[in-house]
Amino acid sequence: MKSLLLVLFLSLSPLFAQYYEESGLSGIGIPFFEVSVNRQFGATLDKSHVMIFSEILYDDLTFLKADSSGYEAQFEWVIAVYSDKKDVIFSRTINKKYNVKKFAETNSREKKIYIKNSVDLKPGTYEFLIRIIDLNSNKSAQKRIEVEIPDISKKELALSDILFVQNVKLDSLGNIITFDPVTRDNFTDREGYFHLYFTLYSKVIGQPVQIQYLFSNNRHNVSFDSTAIKVLDKNYTAFLLRVEKKVFTENRYILKLTAKVGDIEETREKEVTFFWKSVPASLEDIDQALRQMMYIISTDTLNKYLDADLATKKKFFSEFWKKRDPNPETKKNELMDEYYKRINYANQHFGGFGEKGWLSDRGRIFIKFGPPDDIERHPFELNSNPYEIWRYYNIRKIFLFEDYTGFGDYRLNPAYLNVEYENY
Repeated sequence: MKSLLLVLFLSLSPLFAQYYEESGLSGIGIPFFEVSVNRQFGATLDKSHVMIFSEILYDDLTFLKADSSGYEAQFEWVIAVYSDKKDVIFSRTINKKYNVKKFAETNSREKKIYIKNSVDLKPGTYEFLIRIIDLNSNKSAQKRIEVEIPDISKKELALSDILFVQNVKLDSLGNIITFDPVTRDNFTDREGYFHLYFTLYSKVIGQPVQIQYLFSNNRHNVSFDSTAIKVLDKNYTAFLLRVEKKVFTENRYILKLTAKVGDIEETREKEVTFFWKSVPASLEDIDQALRQMMYIISTDTLNKYLDADLATKKKFFSEFWKKRDPNPETKKNELMDEYYKRINYANQHFGGFGEKGWLSDRGRIFIKFGPPDDIERHPFELNSNPYEIWRYYNIRKIFLFEDYTGFGDYRLNPAYLNVEYENY
């Protein structure tokens, strides 16, 4: 197992499956942030209300010792919006200060700060520049996003973007006071609930609108289906619909939102994911994460902990990776990140015929040894099956995978089975 753990550092693969992958730019000393831009309808047809959200982890800010108040971070948040002619049509600078009492909080990867702002824009194409400057370190990070504002002036019915929100606070009349946006449309646990927020434009008022919202998995099986009906008393109506997270047992779903007024129908779709990070919280996730460790733990150990209670499973999982953390000074566990990133990559690229990618031959080799130094592909052979040759120069291993069915179902050639377990 020692050789495998050393091999795990070969490279990173930034794709998703079950494990929630944070950006490689987070946790390295720059004020890295997530950002989302959400287009809602304004009060008039000629403009859309565009909301900009940024999310930054405490660990990505520099906290300095304050006198008696603990530790303080200071940063500047800058938004600039450019027209298609590169003219600046909107800009705003916001300065923020945050204090924490304990030093451990300054390195938290669970606590985060949300910054929100908005701008009303006419139909057209715009470029958003969002920058955060850490005023304690003088380091900065920025992102550019192109946004298309639609023209709804000729539409009878229209739906805005969908925003997933949580921690919603309402006033006595049911109006939203505040909420936290889910910037990457991902939840790391299945406890509690979240809301869908969106706005609807209808040229006709005084009629009922039927809102159907359903979530289906990648096999098109519906896990949640609900309908709301409301009589429209104005042209623009905001909706806040609650969804219990406990109904979701898989990692990836597609939300289909349909609004219908009379014979007119409008539809929007949006993906939502449930990928854990750190220690999986739910029984389904921890069992899956343990099974995916089958390449680095014994079968007896795996079966022992699959039969254990949730608390014991979580403790074993946490301690296993903690002991192997190459850099305990950081909140990230780079070794665990790399292992599950390989799982994710295998699921995305090597699945087929109902088999999960991490269980396939190519997936197993990729997880154990990382990406090959060279892949020689022969997809169209006249006198043999399609095949691939994977070469690992540093560890002196070669693997031959053959597609025996002709449908991309590559299997490790039996003559190369012993190569997997040879020392190098």
